Amino acid sequence: MLNTMKTTVTSETSKARKILRLIDYSAFAILMTFLVAIVVSSGMANVQTDAIDYYAIVQRLTQASGNPIVRNLHFVEQRSPGYPLLTLIPYYLISSPVEPLVLEETIVAPPIKPDAPLQAPTERMLLPGDPVLFREVFFKNFYIASQDSWFEWKIIAAMLFTSYAFFFTGLVFAVKSLALEKKSFLGASFVPLTIFTSSVFMHNIVNTPAYATLTAFGLSSLFGYFFVKGSLDRNSGPQHLAGLFMGLLVLTRLETMVIAATVFVSLLVIREFGFLKNYVLGGWTAVAILLLYNFSQFGNPFHRGILSGDVNLISFDWGYIYANLFSPQSGILVWSTLASLGLIGLFLDGQRHLRILGIGSIALLGLVLVRVPIMTTCVGEGTKIIGGLPITCPSNMAEMANLIRSDANRYITVLFPFSFLGLRALVMSIPEFLGRLT
Repeated sequence: MLNTMKTTVTSETSKARKILRLIDYSAFAILMTFLVAIVVSSGMANVQTDAIDYYAIVQRLTQASGNPIVRNLHFVEQRSPGYPLLTLIPYYLISSPVEPLVLEETIVAPPIKPDAPLQAPTERMLLPGDPVLFREVFFKNFYIASQDSWFEWKIIAAMLFTSYAFFFTGLVFAVKSLALEKKSFLGASFVPLTIFTSSVFMHNIVNTPAYATLTAFGLSSLFGYFFVKGSLDRNSGPQHLAGLFMGLLVLTRLETMVIAATVFVSLLVIREFGFLKNYVLGGWTAVAILLLYNFSQFGNPFHRGILSGDVNLISFDWGYIYANLFSPQSGILVWSTLASLGLIGLFLDGQRHLRILGIGSIALLGLVLVRVPIMTTCVGEGTKIIGGLPITCPSNMAEMANLIRSDANRYITVLFPFSFLGLRALVMSIPEFLGRLT
């Protein structure tokens, strides 16, 4: 009789798990379909602010003909080169087999007057001036009259293929990371759901995919997968790849150096010397790429332009910290709520590799809180000139809140792949918590 009851309970539990898994996968498939539809229907192809510099780097690396996209490229040497370097792969895939087979269309604005000055570039420029969808940009070159330059479809298409390829690859590997631990509840639906609930992330997917944000997310997800796999399996292959993708992540988003350092120190402290050696060896690939890039572009492999940052200050300001974390207008806890809860959940599972990812996440958050954009220090002052470029200051506190919201929530997108793991741990801890209450 007792055995029969146990068998019945086990059967019912197994059935419930299968139903939960089916609901989870179904929600994941539906949300992913929506994401693909949004990218195809609404993804924009324009460049602005940071993306102008990334476009210019690709233009230089490919030795594309014509004038630079804008005249003043003061910030180019300060941009992390990982994203434009990765863009070279789709660029040459497009150039070799596709370009000879298509007829390119040139779209030319009214001719510029001989005596009219070229427009001074600002960080708010949108090129081309009229919005262009990604699906409409193919085989079209736009003449930018104000800069006497061309916006080439090959370059922007390669940039967006890179961004979206890493974005969707990141989503897939985020789910694979959840599956590594073979939990009864997978949590696949948390991946797209967390992104949908972050309006800033969705803004980057639709309006600014030419930023490095989506590529950094994908690289972070790849690192997370191989870091967890290397921790669980203790095989050298995944550990090398964890180092490789962390190196590429740092090369794409320099601020993630604090995560790389956290992982290094953590592996040293817990005496995982084999993992540490493989992690470091994998990361040296990115160092070699950076040295080659510096030598080819600046004539010095140890050029330190990437370490410059004259738009940001390091400052400890309680008001700025509150605005980044808690403010209803801009705070990470408000505008990236599920991701924030997931980062908390990293400390609930008790596994060392999740705690290491949690500590690295806190380190990056700490950097974001003290890395203050200079624009937030000049509210109502019009513009500041940096490197000959007019940098627009917020007109009022509402505009400053918008700036902080887009900046802070954009930089933590690299933590989303870790937060998915923590969010699953948080949800699975709820039954145990409720059991203690009863």
